[in-house]
Amino acid sequence: MGVAGLLWPFTWGGAGTDLPATTATFSPHAPALADSILQGLVTRINAEGEVASPKIGSVFFAVMGLTGPGQNPVYDALNDVHENHSIFSFGISDAPKSVSLYGVGEKGGVLVTGKPGATVLPPRFNQVPNIAFHEIHHKFVVCGFNGDDPVVYCGSSNLAEGGEQHNGDNLLAIRDADVATAFVIEALGLVDHYDFLDNLATKIRAKSGAAVAPMVTADKQSAAAAAGWFLSTTDGWTTKYFNPADLHYVDRRLFGA
Repeated sequence: MGVAGLLWPFTWGGAGTDLPATTATFSPHAPALADSILQGLVTRINAEGEVASPKIGSVFFAVMGLTGPGQNPVYDALNDVHENHSIFSFGISDAPKSVSLYGVGEKGGVLVTGKPGATVLPPRFNQVPNIAFHEIHHKFVVCGFNGDDPVVYCGSSNLAEGGEQHNGDNLLAIRDADVATAFVIEALGLVDHYDFLDNLATKIRAKSGAAVAPMVTADKQSAAAAAGWFLSTTDGWTTKYFNPADLHYVDRRLFGA
């Protein structure tokens, strides 16, 4: 049972209807049921590591927080998914346990933070104000994009034991390729944008030993050269897309399928 007197889970849509197959749960739940719901999501995430070649398992997510008090199996799974080289994973959170940025010649997934700290951007990008609270307030996970059973988990749920036991939240599982594609596009935009900012922040700290305030550079060409922002004049940029030990290789196979 979820809300008093209501059966769990609610289901609608699917074959023969105009709506995608969807299930929904509404918290608060008893501890055992809350754990069962979250463990079901973890099982689905881990199943992407068992996808047989030539298909590729994938997990995309944008989740406000990946840390918190108590036992949170979904947070643990998402914090660790980038270490599984059998899964193509892109994720972002305001509060991950760690941040794993992409490096050339690396095959692990990408986990970026929505709180990059100090970055140096050329005008006019350096005028973008910092946000005091959450920059990432999303709560969604996409499993199996481009696979036989794509599913999107979304809703107001924080995907944590405490919220599922005490909050009045909803958690939906939507099984539909078009819906999965829409959410993956959102995840890609967020991850690419913050991966860019996080990389800049990391380079700045490495040079200075500490975070620094945004810097205004009047000369756009000098700023571009200093940041490495210029187009290649060779085809060397393609090499990583054909190196099996590189994440870009999996990227090409997943999105080019």
